Amino acid sequence: MVEISSKTLQELQSEARSAHRENLRRSLYRFRSNTLSMIGLAILLFIIFIAFAAPILVPFPEDAGGATHFLDKLLPPSAEHPFGTDKVGRDIFSRVLMGTGLALQVGITIIVLATTIGVTVGAIAAYFGGAVDDVLMRITDIFLTVPALVLAIAISAALGKGIINAMIGISLVWWPGFARLTRSLVLSLREEAFVEAAYGIGASHMRILFRHILPNAVSPIIIKMTTDFGFAVLTAAALGFIGIGAQPPTPEWGAMIEDGRHYFTDEWWVATFPGMAIWLLVFSWNLLGDGLRDVLDPRARR
Repeated sequence: MVEISSKTLQELQSEARSAHRENLRRSLYRFRSNTLSMIGLAILLFIIFIAFAAPILVPFPEDAGGATHFLDKLLPPSAEHPFGTDKVGRDIFSRVLMGTGLALQVGITIIVLATTIGVTVGAIAAYFGGAVDDVLMRITDIFLTVPALVLAIAISAALGKGIINAMIGISLVWWPGFARLTRSLVLSLREEAFVEAAYGIGASHMRILFRHILPNAVSPIIIKMTTDFGFAVLTAAALGFIGIGAQPPTPEWGAMIEDGRHYFTDEWWVATFPGMAIWLLVFSWNLLGDGLRDVLDPRARR
């Protein structure tokens, strides 16, 4: 009986791998055929290049820190300062470029932490059900009842000012969406034939959950990660704007916008260029996320 079950499981896994490879080839073709997704990917790759090359490209690397040049403060865009200078004379172009890596790091860290917490909670709740499901989902509901930005501000303020605490605070309010998504996916997948076959050969609960069920739920989770990345960056920028996130002289885009809001009427460039950088990063991820959703989510295809 064990041999038959083992053979059945191997056959099911082999068929699943073959189907996965075929779906991957089709998905890559559909993704390459989506013009907007390719544009988003190209912009994102350019931003990643800037993030790594910024220390070499910036004309005034010292301006990414606490350097001051009061004689050059609030200069308009020019050949020497393409984005102008801020209230203490620092080159905004250099600060925007140096802030690119920080923005990517913040967004990726928040999404990875939130995904890890949410997927773990949702998977355990759905797989074991009963009291475990009730307790974990009620905790999830508590987090969902409070607006994410308000709760992120409260947690970050309680932890203390700083970019690290801001990332922790945002991650702690972002995981419920992943928990809900994962729970629904696991509830549908745990009744599949390959899960029953794994049960039949005596596989442990953790092996079934993390080796057989969750790998088949990756696509929707990846879609949510890409679409939520932009919101995570915007939330981190909002915390920086109100002074809870990154602290001076860190070249964080949200804090740079806050520095320039007092001068926006006359010295518009101080806040405009960091704002455009945030828009470009969020825009590229949204285009990429839309493309991945069309490719990976069968319900989104027409």
